[in-house]
Amino acid sequence: MVRYRFSEFTLSPQRRLLLRDGREVPLIPRYFDLLLLLIERRREAVHRREIFDRAWPDVIVSESALSQAVRTIRRTLGDDSREPRFIRTVSRHGYQFVHAEVIEEEDDASPPAAPAVAAVPPPALADEPLPLRWRRAARFAATGWSGASTGGAVAGIAAGTVGGLALALTPGSTAPIAIAPVLAVIGAGCGALGGAGVGAGLAFAEAAALAPRVFALACGGALGGGLVGAAVQWLARWGLDALVGLDVRVGGGLEGVAIGAAAGLAFALVTRRTEDGLTALRGRTRWPAALAIAAACGLAGLALTLAGRPLAGGTINAIANRAEGSRATLAPLSRLIGEPDFGPVSGAIFGFGEAATFGLGLAFGRLRRPRARA
Repeated sequence: MVRYRFSEFTLSPQRRLLLRDGREVPLIPRYFDLLLLLIERRREAVHRREIFDRAWPDVIVSESALSQAVRTIRRTLGDDSREPRFIRTVSRHGYQFVHAEVIEEEDDASPPAAPAVAAVPPPALADEPLPLRWRRAARFAATGWSGASTGGAVAGIAAGTVGGLALALTPGSTAPIAIAPVLAVIGAGCGALGGAGVGAGLAFAEAAALAPRVFALACGGALGGGLVGAAVQWLARWGLDALVGLDVRVGGGLEGVAIGAAAGLAFALVTRRTEDGLTALRGRTRWPAALAIAAACGLAGLALTLAGRPLAGGTINAIANRAEGSRATLAPLSRLIGEPDFGPVSGAIFGFGEAATFGLGLAFGRLRRPRARA
């Protein structure tokens, strides 16, 4: 196996060591992989996507994590980004190792010529200065909400479309087929907002690391879901009263807290924390995790409806019953399961289904590895 010599440095893939004049230089494993990749591919600029796939294959990281890795490697090598000797930034593409003379030689895996300096691990998150930790957490929250929001919106569209079609096609229902796209739009909005709140809360809590991970993620999900839910609750009640004169009990804040906490708890239990990014599962491994998160959210929705806190379906039914001439009542669907009107059994089924669908969309959106920008 070869090792690489450049300037006063030697990089040994076999021993996973970076040496400077025979003395070991501390470099955490992912940064070592990144430096090795750039040296191996030194005749070309390596795209960010390839770097993420090689150095961060199993975690979600932001662009800032890659920039931080390159800054650390440059500082380790004594490089200057303005006049690079080793690593050049290729705008809107990636990075290239540019040192003119890289010598490949056989690595005999012998000990370093000089006594090695024990590698010093990077500071633990708990040892970071609090302002730095808050800034890092805020950056992760800003990038972590988008995938979860998209997943929540897709789940809301699916739930609204299926529910609308089922209602319109149920015998005895007077609801027109046009109710399906209307409910899809409502579902998309609620799902996107809920996903954004819970997703940002999870990302912030995981990056801030101010408490044990399970507790932190449960609290982060609850806080994000509760804030968005309370805002939607206020807006919906104000809008119904101002526009159509209806005073209907609309949920939001408590429901967001419960479902967000359930999502955070399940997410913490089915994923693992890594040292330099937010967790992501790859390929088929995402399905069991997503189903577990969906089940947890579904159980939270079931508990809410049993406690008399209906979700979107129950709220729409309540509005339809109060609005003169409305045909959006869910009573025809309730009669299919043996209830004369929308009752506790119907509410439980709808509540579990709505929350589980949201949880499934949230999970896939949150567990998605983002593509690097071109």
